[in-house]
Amino acid sequence: MAEELFPGAMTILYATAESSYGSPMGIKSADAMFTISESLTPQEERDNRPDRSGSADHTERYVGRMSAEWEATMLLLTAGAVGTEPDAQVIWKNAFGNASNNAAIVEYHMATAHSASMTIRRGQRTGQAAGTAEFQDHVVGAIASRTEISWGSQGNNGLAQVSFSGPAKKWGYTGNTSMLTASGAVTATEGQVTVDSGRQLTPGSLVKFGSSQIGTLNAGITLNTVAASAISWGVTLSASAATSDTVAPYNPTATTSGSPIHGRLGSLSLDGGSSTIRHLGGRVTLEDNRGLLNEEVGVDSPSRVLREDRRNVTFSLEFLMKKEEVPDLLGDMRRNLSENMKVTIGETAGSIIDLVMINTEFDMGGIDVPDQGMLRVTLNGVALGTNGNDSLRVKMR
Repeated sequence: MAEELFPGAMTILYATAESSYGSPMGIKSADAMFTISESLTPQEERDNRPDRSGSADHTERYVGRMSAEWEATMLLLTAGAVGTEPDAQVIWKNAFGNASNNAAIVEYHMATAHSASMTIRRGQRTGQAAGTAEFQDHVVGAIASRTEISWGSQGNNGLAQVSFSGPAKKWGYTGNTSMLTASGAVTATEGQVTVDSGRQLTPGSLVKFGSSQIGTLNAGITLNTVAASAISWGVTLSASAATSDTVAPYNPTATTSGSPIHGRLGSLSLDGGSSTIRHLGGRVTLEDNRGLLNEEVGVDSPSRVLREDRRNVTFSLEFLMKKEEVPDLLGDMRRNLSENMKVTIGETAGSIIDLVMINTEFDMGGIDVPDQGMLRVTLNGVALGTNGNDSLRVKMR
């Protein structure tokens, strides 16, 4: 039989809030989201010994601390229903720190120094049949330290999109193996078994036994330890596992919502919504400047989340130059006036997103004079806070 491959087009991303920093979490269908691209990248210090020797070659390396980086780019989606959080709600809340919702609106707003973290898992389904040979990799202790929202001319072929990224504690993966016949049946509370190949798995792997055994929490079976031929876990099984059951990644079928929002839908206001001004598109970037502590003696990977500096919120807006709008654009830029900016993306209830920046200032910039076409101006600037946590709010309504 031909070896099974993993098609990248059949990828699903899952994000779950951790109960404590770096504690691997299981996943459910509602934790899923679709992405345009994503990456989970392991990192570990592996350097040559710095001392001199009698050899012209390096003969040994040392191993230092571990960490990871992650990134996910996806369409900017609401849930499609007023007052309901979007698929990526866990990442949105981690990026901002606070979330509130009611029957009329979902709002993400800043927290001073939140320490929440996430487990992010990426599942690849096989090309022939789900469950034949799936794969999954993951990062634990992840935080969203950078968020970039773009729309219109700066979006994805006119569609609004958002990119999240940040550091993480550790990376791991989940391959495919099976229980050894000699192990005998595994009771619901036994918590360990011998497998054919432990190298298919890592601590934090999320598996199912057989075709449907995913534990009493219905979120997969998270492995605590992995040795060459033995694995252990902490969750109670819903029934005994059969001898020779497969041990495979748990990638639940995605439950998602929301539709793409095109740049033809939306508006820009420089006075808090009282009036609007036409623009071509733009980009808002949140650099939260939270990081992970990975310097203390006695630890091999990051141990907690910490704020390293004040956050930065920047924006870039593109306009066609119009005679009537010169005062609003160049005049306010020249005089360094503060603007109460509100970007609205979408126009149908349940699919509207507001980016609210109540205290913005433009940077100085020039005018683009092309050989053909109309004069254009790109205004870059910063969004400042007024009480320490209000430089940017995202509202979905």
